[in-house]
Amino acid sequence: MSAPQRYPSPEHLIQQMKALPSSLHSMQRAMQLLEDPNSSLDDLVELIRLERSLAAKVIHMANSAAYVGEPCDSIDQAVQRLGYSVVQDAAMALMAIEVFPGPLRLYGYPPQIVWRHSLAMACAMRELARIRQEDTAKAYALGLLHNIGMVLIDNWVMQRRPDARLERQDWPDEWQTAEMRLLGFDHAEATAEVMQTLNFPANMVEAARFQTRPDGARNAYRMAALMQMARWIRRQICGGNESCPLPEPNLLREQGMRIADLIEITQRVTGELDTLWNRLGLGQRRVA
Repeated sequence: MSAPQRYPSPEHLIQQMKALPSSLHSMQRAMQLLEDPNSSLDDLVELIRLERSLAAKVIHMANSAAYVGEPCDSIDQAVQRLGYSVVQDAAMALMAIEVFPGPLRLYGYPPQIVWRHSLAMACAMRELARIRQEDTAKAYALGLLHNIGMVLIDNWVMQRRPDARLERQDWPDEWQTAEMRLLGFDHAEATAEVMQTLNFPANMVEAARFQTRPDGARNAYRMAALMQMARWIRRQICGGNESCPLPEPNLLREQGMRIADLIEITQRVTGELDTLWNRLGLGQRRVA
């Protein structure tokens, strides 16, 4: 009789990494500032200023052809030119993108696809949160970070089985079955573990953990349900010509939406994503 398979834990995968990307710590600090009633707009600007590569990218964006005027050479000038909300969105997005510097070979994803998934999910989460009167800042951050668990899984597996590849299933499963078979947990669980390690708010951690099965979320069901809906929108936008089954009717009813509403939201999110993508100068779009 063969011994039972021993799976690693998400905590083990985190320990195996030399260090979590520094941009994740910056995002956690940004969320603290956004939640602190005593913080000011200047606090987030100062956080961006301290992250030199991030500050350089924001200043470069302010000097792009889309924004006319005298050359901009400081974060303060960039905020004046772009507006605080644009800088906040761009900074959070750029921090998230730095988490995915290379391809996820286990999943067959080049960086551009992972970036687009992250940004599409963020735009979808913010739009849904606005409609449902949830916290839009938390929703946007959850969207950006929803798949960071893939980085841990890819890093751990590629060190041991560099030729391994997972096979994606139809929505809503996507990668979950293959990940569970390989590791005993999925990337949603790994994402939640990273966020918990970095002391993100507990309700964000729980929503991330149950983003594919919101019924399991006791204290963050509404946000977890929005994540499942946003994953459908992301798949519609980023999946190319692949057909995607509609979300469960009860999920739509709970969100007070009709199919027509969902299609309209998807169209708006597509426009927001394209604007953000071009603003960040991320190059050619990829689908998967």
